[in-house]
Amino acid sequence: MSRSATEFMGTPAGLFHWIPGEMIVIARLTRIPLDDALDTVFEQIRTQLNTLLTRYRLTLDPYGTAGRWEEVPTMPLVRRRAFVFGLHSQQPLVALFFHVHPLDTREGDPLPAALSYIHAHVAYFAQFGLHIVSAMPNWLVTAAPLLYSDGGPGLPPRPAPALEIHAPPQALPGWHLRFAAQGLTLDARNAEDVTVVVLDTAQHPDRIRSAATRPELRRNWLLQRLAEDMRLEDGSFMVEYDRYPVTNDVRTGHDAAQRNRYYLMPDHGLFVSGIIRDLAPRARIRLVRALNDFGGSDLYSLFAILTDLEHELISGTIRRLVINLSLTVLPDFLRLPYLWFQDRQWPTAQLLGAQNVLTSLEEGLRLLFDSLFAHGALIVAAAGNDSYQAFRKGLPPRPPRAPARYSSTLSVTSVNSNFLPSQFANAANLPADTSGVATFGGDSAGVLDQHGLPDAVRGLFISPTFPGGESNLTGWADWSGSSFSTAMISALGAHLLAQGWSAPNSITRLSMGQGQQSEIVFGTPVDISSLLANIVYTQQRFSL
Repeated sequence: MSRSATEFMGTPAGLFHWIPGEMIVIARLTRIPLDDALDTVFEQIRTQLNTLLTRYRLTLDPYGTAGRWEEVPTMPLVRRRAFVFGLHSQQPLVALFFHVHPLDTREGDPLPAALSYIHAHVAYFAQFGLHIVSAMPNWLVTAAPLLYSDGGPGLPPRPAPALEIHAPPQALPGWHLRFAAQGLTLDARNAEDVTVVVLDTAQHPDRIRSAATRPELRRNWLLQRLAEDMRLEDGSFMVEYDRYPVTNDVRTGHDAAQRNRYYLMPDHGLFVSGIIRDLAPRARIRLVRALNDFGGSDLYSLFAILTDLEHELISGTIRRLVINLSLTVLPDFLRLPYLWFQDRQWPTAQLLGAQNVLTSLEEGLRLLFDSLFAHGALIVAAAGNDSYQAFRKGLPPRPPRAPARYSSTLSVTSVNSNFLPSQFANAANLPADTSGVATFGGDSAGVLDQHGLPDAVRGLFISPTFPGGESNLTGWADWSGSSFSTAMISALGAHLLAQGWSAPNSITRLSMGQGQQSEIVFGTPVDISSLLANIVYTQQRFSL
């Protein structure tokens, strides 16, 4: 690695999965509160929770007033501490964000103890009309240096191979993706009636416009197309860069050897958006900055953005919506019990209580996605890239991460250009679910395609320098991961919604086997058995 790359990459100092001392409580309401009454609801519930927690020398403070906000003067101002969702129900839900503060001098994170007391007293709170459906940590969305968990793309981006073809001087050759024939009809109007919202990292709009004028990037057709879409200001491509505040204390990534490393990746969301624009040329794309430049965040941003989208669906501002989530949340399904109960032994009689706790630790997040699904949103989520070590040991892939593992989402995992499982790819499903697919996402370092080139997705990259220190001379990068497979399926989902398909029907159709016949009475085998996924065939080429 060149010396110039040292400022871009780093090694995490520890392994964690949530923000210490930050809690989310999901409660059921009897009606939708008015905006000016939401602060009152927040304080009433906080008072009720503190009535119990002060017995145990703990108290809850308003979010944004303690913890990181006391230690880091540059933390963004928190204007909202509660988010209402589940608007399809007669009894909506509210997500409330708190800091857990110890009233004594105890050391360590007070969050697990506070959650344990709340979980044990759900019936007690119900006696006073406070119906808690979930209490959970502020889980990380991917990872951080002192707050670090598995996450991030399969490996860092690197320069794409430089190829030449005979073309007129004014032509703009470059990399293109296309869906192979597989029994699915693409929309004749290229999905122009569909909005695809991408929650990801983002470059500032001015940087994208400026990059399009750089001499070395003027021949990148995809950059020029997105820059032109932005110039039109008709909603065909827009970047919501600073609508939602993000912090830089959550970071993620792997190096080429699949070791935990973090690096700057503001181009990740632009790379994803470029894939969608290539495959759904007229879809309306909104890139929302939900992750910081290191590819990390927490649940606060996720709840803020997704609850706002639910309100847009209710108001009719958005008619047909695809949500692209090339991100992961929470430890995987198999690791969560060991993580939360690692120092506890549970008698058999209390195992049901332990299961209720595990459900509560993510139920609020699951219900958030259920709400959007109920309003017709097609949610496409990455299964994750955590399975390289399992692959090396000859073990099955890791299960999908949240939110890909929820029934309200379409889970997407990765295969390479030969349509074999990518070495890093998580499974698409938890048995016996069937709502998962696999498509092209590249492979690990050293794997080559049939042309002898690195097996990777090639897409848009505008930062002047790559994480390894190489100069960016073309605007094309090689990148691998289920993030980019997810973008391809989001584009295909936009084509289906544009033709009047519902989100449930789109999920069913996309996750079906392509023309398989089976004499087995109880079902049809999947295309990729180890990933529990059927394949959607996507190919890339260098052309005009």
